Amino acid sequence: MNVRHPSFQYVSVLTLALSLATTSPAAANDSSSELAAGGIVLVKADAITMQREDLTLSPSEVKVRYEMRNDTGQPVTLRVAFPMPEVPSDGPAGMTTSTGGHNVALRPPTDPNFMRFRVSANGREIKPEVEIRALLPGGRDIAAALREIGGLPLLLQPGLFPSPEDKPLDVATRQKLAALGAIEKLDGGDGFRLPWAVRITFHWMQTFAPGVTVVEHSYRPVLGSRFIVIEGNGRIDGSGGENPVRAFCIDAATDQAIRAADKRLKDAKRPAGTEASLLMGYTLGYILQTARNWRGPIGTFHLTLQGGPIVTGDKTVGEVRITTLCTDLPLRRTGPQHFEATVRDYVPKEDLRVLYISE
Repeated sequence: MNVRHPSFQYVSVLTLALSLATTSPAAANDSSSELAAGGIVLVKADAITMQREDLTLSPSEVKVRYEMRNDTGQPVTLRVAFPMPEVPSDGPAGMTTSTGGHNVALRPPTDPNFMRFRVSANGREIKPEVEIRALLPGGRDIAAALREIGGLPLLLQPGLFPSPEDKPLDVATRQKLAALGAIEKLDGGDGFRLPWAVRITFHWMQTFAPGVTVVEHSYRPVLGSRFIVIEGNGRIDGSGGENPVRAFCIDAATDQAIRAADKRLKDAKRPAGTEASLLMGYTLGYILQTARNWRGPIGTFHLTLQGGPIVTGDKTVGEVRITTLCTDLPLRRTGPQHFEATVRDYVPKEDLRVLYISE
């Protein structure tokens, strides 16, 4: 496959002072990634064609509009699902999932809808059902038992806790978790680990009348976070064990923009005795290949990439200054930090990963 490697940049003269409560140099892990989500999927899709998909990706919101066509001449009712990304079994300083390690801008969730997922069909909002599974490393689902032991707060907050004070659990709760095989004592201290991973799926029954049904959904993405650094040998690298130049196809123009941004941070005035700020990168993943669950290719696929504020939790921590990704889509600039591509009869061959850089 001939993959194009476009990269885009729009360098502002503004200097942003970031206050990042969720990340620090010590948070680097063996690998680093976002918690990628995607679009809605069908349990069975033989009768439905995706006539059009309009996908808009930004660091603060993902929006998708589908035109689903039913050519059977009869109403077709199917179960539609939106799988949330896995809530990992380690804390935000170094989350791990079944697909590897993650440094993510995510506080431990207290609500199953931690990505604020919303969906509508033909303009009418849908209230989907929710399935929550809590899987131990061997694959056993202990969600029902966890609900009995500690309710939803315990179920949704697995993790790694250096000491009991970090997540108080009374003796009775610990004993019940031990009997369930759902608590692990850490070596060399009083810490413990709650080792399950949470998988949440929103789903609903959808009737597709003959003709076109418009389904729209939106959610707040869970961004990956990393430092972008200029090494002593002059190479651009980053925390997390993944080279951003290769992972996000950083070209010569984007390389120059990154170096200019890094220099502005280093040259910025700051109180005596404080270290220079580090350039921050945030990654957004979108699982595009779920579209293969529908019948045939996507008739028209329109992608919009836009910058804007970077939000972690409920806090804005920066503004996009540089955008880069690897893709074979024919993206073109349509404004500052705004890019679009349109293709016909599209069959996704790879998922999307976008790197946003702020100062």
